[in-house]
Amino acid sequence: MILDVKHLTHGFGDRAIFHDVSFRLLKGEHIGLVGANGEGKSTFMNIVTGHLQPDEGKVTWAKNVRAGYLDQHTVLEQGMSIRDVLCSAFSFLYDMEQEMNQMFEKMGEAGEEEMDRLLDETGTIQDLLNQHDFYMIDVKVEEVARALGLQEMGLDTDVTKLSGGQRTKVLLAKLLLEKPDILLLDEPTNYLDENHIEWLKRYLLDYENAFILISHDIPFLNSVVNLIYHMENQELNRYVGNYDKFMEVYEVKKSTVGGCLQEAAEGDRGSEGFCGKK
Repeated sequence: MILDVKHLTHGFGDRAIFHDVSFRLLKGEHIGLVGANGEGKSTFMNIVTGHLQPDEGKVTWAKNVRAGYLDQHTVLEQGMSIRDVLCSAFSFLYDMEQEMNQMFEKMGEAGEEEMDRLLDETGTIQDLLNQHDFYMIDVKVEEVARALGLQEMGLDTDVTKLSGGQRTKVLLAKLLLEKPDILLLDEPTNYLDENHIEWLKRYLLDYENAFILISHDIPFLNSVVNLIYHMENQELNRYVGNYDKFMEVYEVKKSTVGGCLQEAAEGDRGSEGFCGKK
C-alpha cells in the first residue's frame, strides 16, 4: 500500500468538506478523483501532500515513496531557464554523480583499504546512475519538451518571462521527468492543445506507477483511469472501472436511493420497511 487515509474530517468555518473519509492507494492504481466543484477534490490533494492539516484523521505514506504533485502555484526562480527547471527533475542523480567524482579525487591519496572501500562505493553509485539512465538525461528532456510544446518557447528562455499557462506546462514536464512512485495531477490538461493531450494520454496509459488525477476533461479522464473515487455530500466512494462505468453504477444507485425516499414519503410507516428492509 502506498497511501492510507483513515477517518479524515475537515471543513472551513461552519462548512464541512469531509466527514470520516477513508482512502487507500495501492501500487499501480490509476485513480480518477471526481465530484462537483466545491466538494473538496483539491482540498483532499492538499491534505494528502501535507500542504493542509486535516481537522481529524490520519494520513500515512509508505516508507521511501516519492510523491510528485502538480502544483500550478509553484514559484519558479528568476535566472532559471526552462532547460534548468527540467534538468532539476534529476537533481538527486547529479548529486550522486558529484559524490562519486569526489570519491575519485580521494583515490589519488587513498591507502589500499580505503581504495577498496571507495571502489565499492563508486561502483554502487555508477550502477544506480546507469539504472536511472543518467547519461540519457538530455535525450529525455528533449523528448518531453518536444511532446508538450516547450521547445517552441525556447529551452533557454528565463522561466519568469513565461505566462501562467506556460509555467504550468514546464512544471508538468518536470514532474513527468521525475517519474515519482505516485503522480498527483490536478487538471493537467489545462493549457495543453490536442496533440499534447494525446501524448499525455499515452504516457499515463503506459505509466507503471500509481497516479491520482483530477480532471474536467471527461474523455481524457475516461481513457486513462481504472478506478474512480467520487466526492459527494462529505463522503468519498470507490467505483471500479473508468468514468463511464462509474456513471452507470452511480445513476442506478441514485435512482434506487431516490425510489426508496419516494416510497418512504408515500408509504405506511407502520407496515413493512421500505425497499425490502424491515
